[in-house]
Amino acid sequence: MGQGRTYAGGCLCGAFQFEVEGPLTNVRLCHCDLCRKANGSAYSANCRVPREMFCITKDEGTLRRYESSPGAWRVFCGTCGSPAYADVERDKDHIRVRLGTLERGAQAEITAHVWTGSKAAWDTIDDDLACYEEGAG
Repeated sequence: MGQGRTYAGGCLCGAFQFEVEGPLTNVRLCHCDLCRKANGSAYSANCRVPREMFCITKDEGTLRRYESSPGAWRVFCGTCGSPAYADVERDKDHIRVRLGTLERGAQAEITAHVWTGSKAAWDTIDDDLACYEEGAG
């Protein structure tokens, strides 16, 4: 990989581990129905990273792929269910890492809330980040 800081990540059971090279910028907190359901939380923290900055360091064969919408696959551990990353056909040079899978000390720049038009009624956004009813370009 290149010159940035490298962060370790992995699933809850440890069957899948990876490294991603930062900086981790332009992180978006996605409140869409799919991200909420896939993560069991109010939103998913996603960072789009160049594919060459992502390296799988351990794979015990538990990774599963689910096509949640045409051309978009969510990759997760089939043993513990941890979401790992997303792979989007129309953006082949990047993947979207789920920041919750990274080590606690990982530094990331959160820039916006997206798909707030479909956020859960119980979810309150109380920060000064940009909010977009749908996705942001």
